[in-house]
Amino acid sequence: MSRRLARAAGIALGGYLGYALAGGVLAYWFPKKAAPALPPDAFRGDGEGVDRMLLVEEPRAGFARRIEVMRAARETLDLCCHCAKAGESVEAFFGELIRAADRGVRVRVLFDGKVGGLKEEHRAIPAALLSHPNIRFRLYNPVDPLRPWRWNALLHDKFLVADDRLMLLGGRNLGDEYCDPPGYAGPVTYDRDVLVENTAAGTLRGGESAVLQVKGYMDALWSARETAVPPAADPARGRAAQRRLRQIAARWEARWPEYYRPARPAGEETLPTNRVTLVTNPVVPGPKPPVLGTTLAALLKGGRQVDIQTPYATANPRLLEELRQIAGGAQRARLLTNSAYSSPNFPAFSGYEYAKGAFLDTGFALWEYQRADSIHGKACTVDGRIAAVGSFNLDDRSFYIDTETALVVDSPAFCRALQGEFERLFAQCAQVGPDGGYLPGPVEPVPVPPKKRATMALVSLFSRAVRPLI
Repeated sequence: MSRRLARAAGIALGGYLGYALAGGVLAYWFPKKAAPALPPDAFRGDGEGVDRMLLVEEPRAGFARRIEVMRAARETLDLCCHCAKAGESVEAFFGELIRAADRGVRVRVLFDGKVGGLKEEHRAIPAALLSHPNIRFRLYNPVDPLRPWRWNALLHDKFLVADDRLMLLGGRNLGDEYCDPPGYAGPVTYDRDVLVENTAAGTLRGGESAVLQVKGYMDALWSARETAVPPAADPARGRAAQRRLRQIAARWEARWPEYYRPARPAGEETLPTNRVTLVTNPVVPGPKPPVLGTTLAALLKGGRQVDIQTPYATANPRLLEELRQIAGGAQRARLLTNSAYSSPNFPAFSGYEYAKGAFLDTGFALWEYQRADSIHGKACTVDGRIAAVGSFNLDDRSFYIDTETALVVDSPAFCRALQGEFERLFAQCAQVGPDGGYLPGPVEPVPVPPKKRATMALVSLFSRAVRPLI
């Protein structure tokens, strides 16, 4: 009897593993096609629009502007975030969010259900959120053992919306490495957000704003079948966690007021735009059509001066073909990314490092960042008028698997500001030559430590074998 049970168990386990392999892995080897993208003119506006924008580049500004957005909320506050990394800055951030809820703001918080990071040192935060009467907390697509095709899909969006008036969106996660707080001595990840002000909020024209588009997208994520409500927390434990978070926020503000709050209100620094448009991937988890990737590629094709920044890239055949078509019509096409020295993401970056020849063959000039810290911004500009900023990387995950957001901006003023940041980064890069080495230039390439080089080479064997999942 025991032998028969063991055999039956083995058959059942083998069947489940085969089911998991087919649904969770093989399904992604057959990418879906996207519907035709909107024409570039659909993203252009005539005259000044209702949205004004501010580029938020520096890590410390990224934290202070988040505080500003939360304090601006009077009725509603929506937070959507891929993950929270290490550091007490996360507690200070959530302490400020608790303060907003204390004054009557209705708060929604959505994190990824697998890698959201609200565990270990941040494990008390969910209890604080779930125990507050004005806060609702949900997780996008937690693991479902019966639906392996959903296992790989992550929530990769990062945005914060106050009422119908103010919004921050980009690629920056929460954590000390992203906001470089006072006393922090670890590696910094330089990222990028944009702050959007709906100047017509509360009027008939207010509905034209990208702020309302992002709120609608939050509604879609929030109500998706795959979005789950975590189990209720112990009320006493939740209230204790709330008190602790409030105390941390108050201590940070008292100790570092110049870090905690921006020096000038966003309204004094925003730039005019003609139109701002949200573009997203589908919210349903599983293999996706590459809506956002196809849309951005269509915007860049035909451009004469094209610049793209991505923290890493993978040699996705569709991506390489899109890059080839973009570069074929451009006078100048540059791709800015990390170097093997600066990148901390071995699986994703090794997919680029050991397929660099394929990227060079597209006609793009490759420029690699030569600093100890890393760059994590995702953006592009074309011909000094159109720009896009968001969470989208040039990898298979962003094309076919994860939720992603990008704001397409028609604004010469904003494009100049973003281009200026690009040029600042290019000045810290070395250009890759035809042989994969670096061309002579003003920036001296930094040698990659042998241990890191060997580790990346080893990881690349794995990353190349499972490229559609990276």
